[in-house]
Amino acid sequence: SISPSLTLPLLAAMRSRVRDWAAAVSGRASARRFWKLSRKGFPLLMPMQSSPGHLRASYSSDFLYTLYSDKVRMAAFQGAIARHGAKQVLEVGCGPWTPLVDMALASGAELVVAIEAGLEHAEQARRKVDARRVTVLAGRSADVELPGDFVPELIVGELLGYLASEEGAPAIFADLQRRYGAVKVVPKAACSLVVPTRPLHLSLRDKVRNWAAHGIWPSLVPGQLYDIRNFPLSAQLAEAQVWEEFDFESPELKDRLQQRHELRFSIQPGTEVGGLLFWMCTDVDDHVRLDTRDGSTSWNQYYLHLHRQRIGPDGSLLVHTSVDARTEDVSYEFRVGETTYPSAE
Repeated sequence: SISPSLTLPLLAAMRSRVRDWAAAVSGRASARRFWKLSRKGFPLLMPMQSSPGHLRASYSSDFLYTLYSDKVRMAAFQGAIARHGAKQVLEVGCGPWTPLVDMALASGAELVVAIEAGLEHAEQARRKVDARRVTVLAGRSADVELPGDFVPELIVGELLGYLASEEGAPAIFADLQRRYGAVKVVPKAACSLVVPTRPLHLSLRDKVRNWAAHGIWPSLVPGQLYDIRNFPLSAQLAEAQVWEEFDFESPELKDRLQQRHELRFSIQPGTEVGGLLFWMCTDVDDHVRLDTRDGSTSWNQYYLHLHRQRIGPDGSLLVHTSVDARTEDVSYEFRVGETTYPSAE
C-alpha cells in the first residue's frame, strides 16, 4: 500500500493542478467574451458602486486573464522590459498569470521577486513559476521585505487602472523609491485626462444589449460614475485636458501625490453638456505611449453623468478636480456646475 504521507501531498498537488487548469479555461472564455462584446462597438456601461480602485485587491482570476490576453498592452510591456535588460527585477502585482515575470525572465533576468496582494493569486503564481529564479511574496508592497541580497535594477508593475492613480501606483512607486533609491520603472509615467461631453443617449437596442451583457438595465443618473467602453468620439465637446500626472521615476514623485486643478474648457455657447469622460495615458517607457481612449486595449474609461447644463455666452466650462494618492486607497473629487462626485448626499 502507498503511505498516507505520500498520498496526501500527491492528492493536494493534483487538486491544485485541476484548479489551475479550470481557472485557465474560465479565463480564456471570459477574455473571448470581453473582446467579442468590445468589437460590437456599442456603448457598454456599468454603474460604479463605489469609488475607482475599490476592487483592485480583489480582481477575479477571469478579469486578470483578460488583461493577460491584451495583445497591445502586453507587447508594450514586453518591449519596454526587454529594452532594459535588467538582471534583477522586482514586480509589484504579478497576479495569478505572471505575464511580466515571464517577460523579465525571457529578457535575461536572473532573479525576479514578485509581490502579489491577493493571497490566492500569490499561491497560484507560486505554482506557476520556477522557484529557483522567482520568489513570490504575498502582501502589499509596503508591508513585505525583500530578500536581503536582492537589489532591484528594474521595477515593473501593471498597476494602472482606467485612471493613472486608482490602483495605487503613485504611492507604491514613491515608497519603493524611498526604500531602494532611484530605480528604473516600467511603466515610466502616466496621466489621466478629462473632456466634457454631450449627454450620452442609449437607443433601446443599446439598452437591451447592455442588459444581455451585464444583467442590469442601464439607467443614467446625474452624479453617478460609470465604467464605460465604446463611448462615441462624436460626443466629445472640447480638447481633453490632463488633471493628474505622475512620473514614477522622478525624485519629486512623493511631492506630487496630491493634485488639484481648475480646468477651463472652451465650448460653443448654447451647447448642452451632459457628462465628463475620463481616461488614462501611459508612457510605458521612452519609446512607447498608450492612449486608452482609442479602445485598442482592455482599459475602459469612466463616464460621469451630469445634471444637464448649457454653455453660457462666455463659451467656457469650469471643471474642478482633486486627487489624493498618498496611499493605495486613492480618493477623488470632481465638480462641475451642480454636479459633484462623490455626491454630498
